[in-house]
Amino acid sequence: MSAVFRHIGVRLWMTALFGVAICTVLLPYWQRLAAMTWIALPVMLVLAVLFVGIGWVLNRVGHFLIRRQVAEAAVWERAGMLREAEAVFERTMSVYDSFWFSPLQRQRSGEFLAMRLARFYLAQPALGDVGRAVVASYLRMRPTDEAVAQGWLEEACRRQHTTSEDHEVAALIGGAWDRHEKIQKLLTNFYLSQQRTDFEAMQTYRRVWQMFQEHHREWVHGLCDLLLRIGHINDWTLKVYLRGHASGHERCIEGLAAARCHLKPNAGNRSDLSAAGQALSHLSDEQIEALAGRFRPREPAAAPPTPPRARPHLTAILRQSSDRAMVMARLCRGWLRPLADRAWAWARSLPVRLRWAAVVTLIASVGAWMIVDNWPSEPDAPELPPPIAPMAEQPPAATDPFTIQVAAYLKRDDAQRYVDRLKEAGVDAFWTQAKSTQRTWYQVKASHFTTLDEARLYGESLKARGLIDDFYVANHGP
Repeated sequence: MSAVFRHIGVRLWMTALFGVAICTVLLPYWQRLAAMTWIALPVMLVLAVLFVGIGWVLNRVGHFLIRRQVAEAAVWERAGMLREAEAVFERTMSVYDSFWFSPLQRQRSGEFLAMRLARFYLAQPALGDVGRAVVASYLRMRPTDEAVAQGWLEEACRRQHTTSEDHEVAALIGGAWDRHEKIQKLLTNFYLSQQRTDFEAMQTYRRVWQMFQEHHREWVHGLCDLLLRIGHINDWTLKVYLRGHASGHERCIEGLAAARCHLKPNAGNRSDLSAAGQALSHLSDEQIEALAGRFRPREPAAAPPTPPRARPHLTAILRQSSDRAMVMARLCRGWLRPLADRAWAWARSLPVRLRWAAVVTLIASVGAWMIVDNWPSEPDAPELPPPIAPMAEQPPAATDPFTIQVAAYLKRDDAQRYVDRLKEAGVDAFWTQAKSTQRTWYQVKASHFTTLDEARLYGESLKARGLIDDFYVANHGP
């Protein structure tokens, strides 16, 4: 990431340096042709062209340096001088980690350099830690490289200690070469050497067994030992035990006994079960039961009693809502990610010239928009202010001495909203301002009355209609 920032920094610095010099020469001529309001257009165009052109030059120089040094390393390698070749590759890596490459070109150059380094380290007598890391990183980027994948698997089968990264690389190779006989057999040998019994390894064993009919005796015996160790028994393992028994593996008799005791006959395993019965014909039923004892299938554990369901608390409800939101976000990301990958792959498949044409078209469109937006037009006539409407006459003030107060608020907006709601219900409502020593209240009042009894009856009717909660009779202020 630091190399990318250095590359962008160098491009920006060189763009500013050359852009100032070019603009200093060109802007006087531009001022003669157009107005100064369009001065941003040539500046932006010059800077954009310089930024793109400097990036292209830096990428070409970086590619030239890497390919020249890789060719030099190949000469040392063909001469058998591995230390000199490794030193040249180290200089190549320093060029790759410098400021020469943009992010896209850096990825391409990285794949090319990783491919050459992987082949260089695999050709050496011993693959050290550095070479192992380089080959693994390359196979993560390109597991479809047949030669490198095959060489890495051959070295991994001879290795005693492996890491989780090695198993991750092996899975990538297995997915890329699921029909390749040599690679699939090397992959099963790697899994057998690590005594792996997980789902991925078991699927690989079964796929190799079904795809290829001829298997080495040592490979069959190793697979039988692994299956017997975990007590695995089904129709496929019955075939493995029969092949191992026929090739002289003595412990396979335990698997055959387990198959006879625990497998139910069907159209697919009937012939294999009869062959297992013939192999066990010299044993009594008690001996067969004793051999199959360690293969007895486990009974499912009883489900624990479910406690009475309690009413979920607010925190539990919020947690469930957040979990559902996370699930929906993951689903949306899963739906959108293939589309984004396809769009990115389609963009990368386009020719380089077409990409630059798209960039130039975008810059030209922005420039055209700026010209149209800043095009000088005739000055608009000054707008005359609208005539001042005469003020409406104020309604005469009410002379009735009483009113009812239904609410009081500290905010005028709250009082106004309540007044609007009462007016929608047909109530003659208004608010007044009253100041105390520390606060200002906005009192909501309704109608006006000549007597106290009229005010009380009207307030009770509003309460009965559910429009107000409570009231009291007050003096009608101005």
